[in-house]
Amino acid sequence: MSKLFKRYVEVVTSNLKFNNTDLDIEFEVPFDDDLEPNISEITIYNLSESTRNKLKRGETISINAGYIEDKGLILNGRINSISTTPLGADRATVIKVLDTYPFNVKKTLQRSYKGKIKADAILKDLTKALGLKVAVLKLPTNKVYEKGFSINGEIFKKIQDVANDCGASAYISRQQTYIRPITEGDNHRFVLSPDTGLIGSPEYFENERKGVIVKGYKAKSLLQHRMNTASIIELQSIVTKSKVRVKKGKHICKGNSFYTEVEAVL
Repeated sequence: MSKLFKRYVEVVTSNLKFNNTDLDIEFEVPFDDDLEPNISEITIYNLSESTRNKLKRGETISINAGYIEDKGLILNGRINSISTTPLGADRATVIKVLDTYPFNVKKTLQRSYKGKIKADAILKDLTKALGLKVAVLKLPTNKVYEKGFSINGEIFKKIQDVANDCGASAYISRQQTYIRPITEGDNHRFVLSPDTGLIGSPEYFENERKGVIVKGYKAKSLLQHRMNTASIIELQSIVTKSKVRVKKGKHICKGNSFYTEVEAVL
């Protein structure tokens, strides 16, 4: 029996909690596998002035969404801005959310590593210098820089460069930093099929990334909290039966729309 009925949305921040039973809530939550922070947008209608005044920039905020019998976390970040404007007979409060903890994406560093040094040692040092909280550091190839290594510029970009040299993907998801193979992720043993919410047929694609051909599928489903950056899913339809790893996508709740779109690699 399908559990995909009676939509559920809950927004939690500080001592406040909102849900779609009491209020009209909309959101767009993008996600991807790079270090550039993503900005999500949550719109809540007709909050009282006293409640709006309790929303604070910099506070942690999360969204749990799905269905009454099948819901989960789709966003955990920090409030970046809050604005309220009239919208017809309603009043819309728009909360923009960064999917990361505070760090200076433009921070620079001038440093040289003399002699032979491995990539993992460089990455540990650079992530510490930038203040990143690393949940996973696993490199397909731990490249050795035989003649040393130097940085004179943005730390953020250099981390991505070193990760790419090792065949890894560096990204932030739900306020945690991951540096690991692009093919690895979180296996929830979830099968995406027409029975579990797949909408239409997946669309096959091929892209070139740094000289390597990346193959995969674009897919759309009823909103699914298990699909996020690096989620491993079993894709089953009339066009394919494949195990794929989510590279990027978005969760949408607006009006009658309640869905998740992903681009996933083979």
